[in-house]
Amino acid sequence: MLPLPPHASLASPSDSEQHAERLRAIFGDPGWARFVATLRELRDAGRAPPARFTLPAPTDAERRRHASLLRLAQPSQASRLSYDLAALADALARAGLPTDWGVITESVCGPITTEARARLDQEQAWAQLWPDLQAEFAPERFAGQLAWLEKLRRDGVLRKLLDVSPATAAPLLRDAARLLQALPLSPEQALARVAARFFGDSHALDTDRPLANLVVRGLALRSNILPPTRARERRELWESAGVICDELSAPVLTFNLGLIGDDPLVPLADVARAAGQPLHLSTRLLWSVAWEKLTPPPQVFICENPAIVALAADALGSRCAPLVCVNGEPKTAAWVLLRALRDCGASLHYHGDFDCGGLAIAGRVMREVGALPWRYDAEAYAAAHRHPARPLSGKPVPTPWSPALSADLLATRKAYDEEALADDLLADLSAS
Repeated sequence: MLPLPPHASLASPSDSEQHAERLRAIFGDPGWARFVATLRELRDAGRAPPARFTLPAPTDAERRRHASLLRLAQPSQASRLSYDLAALADALARAGLPTDWGVITESVCGPITTEARARLDQEQAWAQLWPDLQAEFAPERFAGQLAWLEKLRRDGVLRKLLDVSPATAAPLLRDAARLLQALPLSPEQALARVAARFFGDSHALDTDRPLANLVVRGLALRSNILPPTRARERRELWESAGVICDELSAPVLTFNLGLIGDDPLVPLADVARAAGQPLHLSTRLLWSVAWEKLTPPPQVFICENPAIVALAADALGSRCAPLVCVNGEPKTAAWVLLRALRDCGASLHYHGDFDCGGLAIAGRVMREVGALPWRYDAEAYAAAHRHPARPLSGKPVPTPWSPALSADLLATRKAYDEEALADDLLADLSAS
């Protein structure tokens, strides 16, 4: 320890006790009771006293004690009594008393209770958690990481919703950030497999686990949407990141798939074809297929609506070309099948509704799996005008495979359901 300079001195215990007694004599008066209670509440909550605070409807005793300490000529007559802590500290300093409000509060009220100290320690741990993590995670592991941390801090999700402690929050956030950094996955994987692979627990990402909630909130922020509240919304958000919550839901509809090779899918498709029946294929089944052992048909046609498959089964039966239906926005099973067919060498051809949603789906299918338009360009749209139309709602997205198509829809404001054009589509399926 460094020696004190000759002019310095340490206050003896008796001096400290004398100061405490004098402070208790001043602030123990009923005229300071509410003032002292406010200081105690702030201390026990882990908050520093503000520079100034006011108390409503002051009593005469409060007015007199306040004026006496500050040596005011007259007590304040305002409806609210304002306490300037710097001015009060100056008055205490002139009297040779401590001016630290923490010391003053402890002298008058006693030390902080065990319960309040535990609460204060937890508040301080929460306050320190966020800057520590932000420093640890910088530079960002994934896009939007710091915004994700800040939103979790601001919303109080960990404390209010997930009911975790600061000690368990840090590893949870590290695990969630590690998975968010790896998402989206390609190819897609089942949720339980992802949980086992990343965390050694196949249930780590179950809906009721805090870790799943943190990751889902990160995915929602990445997609600029609110955190999902329904199972379907949550499932779709996971699927957008290449994680499949249910390998058996949302199968893809097929008809006369026409595969050749050594895999259980081949006889299954053959039985359905011989019976003239469309066949649903689950994600789980498609993941199990040994695609490298299969030969696909040269051409596979893709439609948007199941009604086209039903019409083809009724009208063409086994004479129908291989047909896949995405049933609106393609789900995981559809993507798995279409990518596999493409990678095996099949030429894919897409048709959908002539409306804003149909153009958007078509654009994604053509972009993701390299499908070609099947009667789905400006010329085909012009030919559709001989059929009854419905009003177009919304604004069409660009159609780079046929730039005039989007412009024509916008100009005519006419929309056509795929079913209305079924005759032409069935003709193509029969000829192929």
